[in-house]
Amino acid sequence: MTSPEFSSKGSTEKFMTSVESGALTSRDVARRCVADLLAPVGWDEFLAKYWDCAPLCLQSQVSFSSLADIREVFRLIESGAPWQFRRLPEVYLDGGFVSHEDIVCEYVDMDGRRARAPNLARLRNLLNAGATVNCFGQEYHFPPLQRLREAFAIAFTAEVEVSFFYSRCNHQGLAPHYDCVEIFVLQIHGSKTWHISSQRVAAPLVGHGSGTVYDPELPHATMELRSGDLLYIPRGTFHQAIATSEESLHTAIAVKVPTYVDMLNVLEKTAREFDSVRSYLPLSDGDRRVEAAPRLLEMLTEVVGTEAYRAALEQLVLLRARAGSLSSFK
Repeated sequence: MTSPEFSSKGSTEKFMTSVESGALTSRDVARRCVADLLAPVGWDEFLAKYWDCAPLCLQSQVSFSSLADIREVFRLIESGAPWQFRRLPEVYLDGGFVSHEDIVCEYVDMDGRRARAPNLARLRNLLNAGATVNCFGQEYHFPPLQRLREAFAIAFTAEVEVSFFYSRCNHQGLAPHYDCVEIFVLQIHGSKTWHISSQRVAAPLVGHGSGTVYDPELPHATMELRSGDLLYIPRGTFHQAIATSEESLHTAIAVKVPTYVDMLNVLEKTAREFDSVRSYLPLSDGDRRVEAAPRLLEMLTEVVGTEAYRAALEQLVLLRARAGSLSSFK
């Protein structure tokens, strides 16, 4: 893996105008919107040279502050609002993960249903100690960021998750790690130093990552992101970061594109509906049964050619791209 390339960005005013206006009328428009964010690197160049391959750092003088306000994000965190989202926030302190059990209280509400809420006093103590909070699903409080998520989902035809990382100066958040999805970091407020390692795990999947141990002796690149800067990190790339301003806020846009494993999962579910696939293997010894594999391949080839399988694959794409119906995007 090569070290991250650095480039001074062209003006992102065009990008911000597209996002703030919500003018995402087609996939081409969404891709142009994302391409404006990546300028001066073009869309085709990005896909050919960087996507799932090499990190990229883009430095700019244009602020991302209109995407979200750090004071409002902090207010949401301090109030406990992110803990009501389906995916619980993650809290880290000096490189260690703070368990949910250490923060979350479960109770039975007035309707007799199990509910949860953070221990606000404990949370406040962690924040004062310099904890990093990574909260999910809060883009719905910030319409421009929600539209940015939709632009990425439409542009890449992928499942996209947005999270906020709120950090305090000189306190380590996450320990060195890699992600199983493509990550776009947009620095909204303050500054943060990133260390991008040359160590990379090949094609990891969510739920099927490698137990590879981080090697601090391998070469890495160091860079400081300031407000308006963007960093792209391919999946499997080890990295870590630490805030260098009193407070830091960045949003991480995680892009999960369907894989061939997803296609296999769809094939397995579709094939179960076919009588031939559900038939018994030969009543014989193990060798005869192993020799039946070519027949299975023939059956699966037949399944792949069916309308049922094609429809299931199209549904997979729609489910992955959680930006609403994509039926109008061609």
